[in-house]
Amino acid sequence: MGNLSVRALVVEDDSLTRLSLVAALEQSGIQVIAHTAMAGEAIAAAKKSQPNVALLDLHLGTGPTGIDVARALRRTDPSVGIVFLTSFDDPRLLTPTLPPLPGGSQYLTKRSVSDLSILLAAISNSMSTKRAASSQHIPAFGELSDVQIETLKMVAQGLSNAEIAKRRFVKPKSVELTISRVAKALGISHDSSQNQRVHIAKVYFRAVGNDVAEVFDDNHAI
Repeated sequence: MGNLSVRALVVEDDSLTRLSLVAALEQSGIQVIAHTAMAGEAIAAAKKSQPNVALLDLHLGTGPTGIDVARALRRTDPSVGIVFLTSFDDPRLLTPTLPPLPGGSQYLTKRSVSDLSILLAAISNSMSTKRAASSQHIPAFGELSDVQIETLKMVAQGLSNAEIAKRRFVKPKSVELTISRVAKALGISHDSSQNQRVHIAKVYFRAVGNDVAEVFDDNHAI
């Protein structure tokens, strides 16, 4: 990849992360044509400056997601490379109703980028002419259905089986079965119902990039 020929758009709602990312890219020889926290500003900047790759956070606060931005960019320029750089191990942890990732897009978690070369490789792959056949995303919870992902999230939020059942319009017994299947898929033993819910919650918080120790300790009641 000739870095000098790469024109990048950076969309990240955390200002410190965004500025650090922009500085690292520019130091590597990549031209950052625009950087913003806002979906609308990102789309307008892309129409004006025509980047050939976009680095997008998945969660941009209230409103459009990074996937929405990516799809809008592809409608304007089908050749633009897409790299998601996010805290979420699986995009469905943001919301199960997200549309699919654009073909050939690269999906990285922020904590997995231990070296700038990892990000540069993802940028290069996203711009490859063979990208449609090599989308770099395997969901961390690929064995879980959308319903199970949503149940995982609600368990982590501290909702009881009855509360989850009410939201899903099912019986509590059905929720209990779903939680059991989630625990099995995640390799969590069923030594006690309470402890199982704690471990499920810990898996969730790690997967969305939160420090588990700051959220709760082993005595926290879920």
